[in-house]
Amino acid sequence: MKRFSFAFVFALALSVQIIHTSESNAQTAAPDQTNQTDHSAALKPFVGKYQFTDNKNVFLQILLKDDHLVLKQLWDNQEFPFKQTSALEFYNDDHEFPLKFSKNDKGEITQVLAFDRDTWVRVADNYTPEPPKIIKLTMDQLKSFEGNYERKGGDGDGDDKAHIAAADDHLVIKHEQSDTNLWPISESEFVTDNQTFSVRFTKAADGSVTQATVNNKDVWLKVK
Repeated sequence: MKRFSFAFVFALALSVQIIHTSESNAQTAAPDQTNQTDHSAALKPFVGKYQFTDNKNVFLQILLKDDHLVLKQLWDNQEFPFKQTSALEFYNDDHEFPLKFSKNDKGEITQVLAFDRDTWVRVADNYTPEPPKIIKLTMDQLKSFEGNYERKGGDGDGDDKAHIAAADDHLVIKHEQSDTNLWPISESEFVTDNQTFSVRFTKAADGSVTQATVNNKDVWLKVK
C-alpha cells in the first residue's frame, strides 16, 4: 500500500481496507464450507469395515476424518490418511500405496484393493467371525514342522529367512529379531496369537514338510 504523509488519511484508508476484507471473508466463507460439506458427503459411501480375503480374521476400517479418508488397521490400530486421486482411487504419500475401490451394479462400494494386490471385501460394521478352534497336536507332529525356511522369490537377505521350532503345544517362528507363536487349528494349519496371520504347511508324499504358506499368499520353502 502506498504510504501517505498524513496520519489521518492513512488511518482512514486502513479502516476501509479492514472493512472490505471482512466483507470479502463473509462472502466467501459460506461457499467454502458448502464445498467441504459436499466433499465429505461424497466420501461417506467408502466408510465401513473390510475383511481381508486371504485371512478371514483380519479387518480394516475406512474412516472419514477432517474431510479425507483414513485407513485404520484393526489388528494394531495404526491409521493412514489418504487423498483422493480419482472417483474410486486414493493414495497415501508417506507409504506410497494406493486404495482402489469397486462398486456393484447398484453403485454400492463392495471392496477395496490395497497395494494393487490385497483385496478387502466390505462387511457389516458389527460383523465378527467365529474364531478358529485351537486343537492339540503331539510333540512328534509339531517337530515335523521344525526347520529353516526361506521366502520363495526373495533375495536371500535376513528378512527372507525364518526358523520354526516346537515348543510344548505350539510352534514358534523366529524371524529377524522377533518370535511369534503359532497355534494349530488343524494338522497342517496354524494361526498367530491374535489370528492376524495364518500359516498352512504342505507335505510331500512321504510326510515330510516342504513349504509353508502365509495368509494363502507368501510361500516359504523349507531348507536344510
